[in-house]
Amino acid sequence: MPRRPLERGASGVPLAPLAALAPRERLRALPQESRDTLWVVLVGAASLLPLLAHLPAWAGACGVALLGWRALLAWTQRPLPSRGLLALLLGLGVAAVGLRFHTLFGRDPGVSLVMLLLGLKLLESRARRDAYVVFYLGLFCVFAQFLYTQSALAAAWMLACMLGWLTALLHANLPAGRPPLARRVGTSLRLLGLGLPLTAALFVLFPRLAGPLWSLPDTHQAASGLSADMDPGAIARLALDDSVAFRVRFDGPRPPRRELYWRGPVLGRFDGRVWSALPARHAGRPRETVLRQLGPAVSYTVTQQPTQRHFAFALAAPASAPALQGQPGTRLQLLPDLELRATHRLTRVTRFRVTSWPRHAYGADEPEARLRELLRLPPGDNPRTLALGRQLRQRYGTGGPAAVADAALRMFRRQDFRYSLHPGVYSGPDAVDQFLFQRRVGFCEHYAQAFVVLMRAAGIPARIVTGYQGGSLNPLDGQWVVRQSDAHAWAEYWIAGSGWVRADPTAMVDPARVDRSQTLDAAEPLLGLAALGPRDARTIRWLRNAGDALDSAWNQWVLDYGQDRQRRLLDKLGMPRASGARLASASALSLALLLSLGGLWLLWKSRAPRDPWQRAWHRLRARLRRRGFEALPGEPPGTLARRLSRLAGMRDACELLLELERARYAPASQQAVAMRALAWRAARVPLPRRRRPGPSRKPRPS
Repeated sequence: MPRRPLERGASGVPLAPLAALAPRERLRALPQESRDTLWVVLVGAASLLPLLAHLPAWAGACGVALLGWRALLAWTQRPLPSRGLLALLLGLGVAAVGLRFHTLFGRDPGVSLVMLLLGLKLLESRARRDAYVVFYLGLFCVFAQFLYTQSALAAAWMLACMLGWLTALLHANLPAGRPPLARRVGTSLRLLGLGLPLTAALFVLFPRLAGPLWSLPDTHQAASGLSADMDPGAIARLALDDSVAFRVRFDGPRPPRRELYWRGPVLGRFDGRVWSALPARHAGRPRETVLRQLGPAVSYTVTQQPTQRHFAFALAAPASAPALQGQPGTRLQLLPDLELRATHRLTRVTRFRVTSWPRHAYGADEPEARLRELLRLPPGDNPRTLALGRQLRQRYGTGGPAAVADAALRMFRRQDFRYSLHPGVYSGPDAVDQFLFQRRVGFCEHYAQAFVVLMRAAGIPARIVTGYQGGSLNPLDGQWVVRQSDAHAWAEYWIAGSGWVRADPTAMVDPARVDRSQTLDAAEPLLGLAALGPRDARTIRWLRNAGDALDSAWNQWVLDYGQDRQRRLLDKLGMPRASGARLASASALSLALLLSLGGLWLLWKSRAPRDPWQRAWHRLRARLRRRGFEALPGEPPGTLARRLSRLAGMRDACELLLELERARYAPASQQAVAMRALAWRAARVPLPRRRRPGPSRKPRPS
């Protein structure tokens, strides 16, 4: 019975023996072209990985599936699909992008389409020209990461992907299998190293016309952090987020933790479920906020992450609206309720310097219309809470609003209320009654809401303030870091003649939350990794602090390197008041100088011998020449050794020359090991100095 012939792949390699090999042996048995394709697929997947979190799931899945299909074809040595099938897939991809985004233009549809094109182009790459198109698409995907995030981690990942694509480009322009992959990666690293000085010079000297050069506005990114409204339970969900909200650098001593209330949206309207800011008609006319300073001022600089919202955060109470840096065309306004609000949404990393008085008094001149609005409650809701508020007023009202507020705070402190990140859902028109009289478990917004409803029921104007409380010190860079998990809500009530007074009922239930800025998961190892011991948790916490310090330095020296910072740097470099033309000239001069130095270095490298044996032979001949022993043109090491063996003190040098001649014809596996030792000896072998004959002298007469 005749044998069935072995099935062969596109390169003619039998498929059955390949399938029987181990994965590592099978990879080595693949043709060089297939291994290069697998490398391109791997780099393409790494380039698409950061984009998957920002694009629709179906687009990412399709892009990864196309790359996986191409890798499978290279691994199994199957032929590429037909052009008709690829054209059909392209039409379906374009139609899907158009149906999802209703356009083919813009950031998200454009990047989604390029992801699909990268996979499809890999499935039809048959010539070097197709490979170049793949490289262009891959590099576009790499730089598209900066359209979504500009963190230091994203920049490091982008640099690694660029290294991979540069290595793939070397694959396409060098003979198959020569040099090996490690050598090509090293060549790519050297090319990147050669470009870094030029990049740094252009980055520093290139004229900045407005804000930071590559700080791109991102109006499509989802809003993060606190919301302008408060639905009880939202801040509890935010407390699980460990990302950085903003960083603070104090000019002098930092206030105690219990005074670090970072003020955000002020909410005075309640519809029975959601708290929101008062409408404009109740906000009163813009007026100069009158502050009474009850303690020392604190000066500090805030670096706030983009939130896609209008409010900024500062300690109450700011002296004035600070100047905003990092987002040209946007300025901060100080509202009468001490809220800092931006004229546009904050879509970039911004920075502002502000002076505040943590201990202050303000709001004694509050308009009557606004006070009436801050007494309003939904009719018929929470009857038991309203009755309790009236009882507090009847019993403690003679002592004024402060006595009523103290009585409510004592209730929270003495009775069995609990502070929890998972209090459950309070719903319906009697949600506050359920919290105060039944379950008594809640997060900070539940306590702030209950306190404000009690105060309004007692006839005292009150409102909720949301923001952040506390923070933590990063010992690596000395900055105070406030995270989303530090989100907090507290209350304010109004006293005639004195103004607004802060009250934090959460501090009555769990004082550690305010005194030590302790979040609910602080007692567990970092990030909830309960399986880790204290030493592991400290290590992870150090890594997190190192990442925060790196991000802060990246934001300060790279992303925030705009016109003002460039001017200050050039002043220190001795170029004060440099105009745009002067900066352009300096950039061109730096470019020419660096290119000239690079060209001279490459010329020197090209003239130096690249072969290890040639380098050792060249080094030894140069040393012999300096000692006065010149090798003849074309003279091999063995002949030179026999000629020098008649001279005194040349024994070691002659032995080295003979070993060099033997190593030249040794097997390649032995030659690499021998060359390292011979090159070291060629630079250190002792050589005598040749004595040149002096002028002859006549003997003196006796």
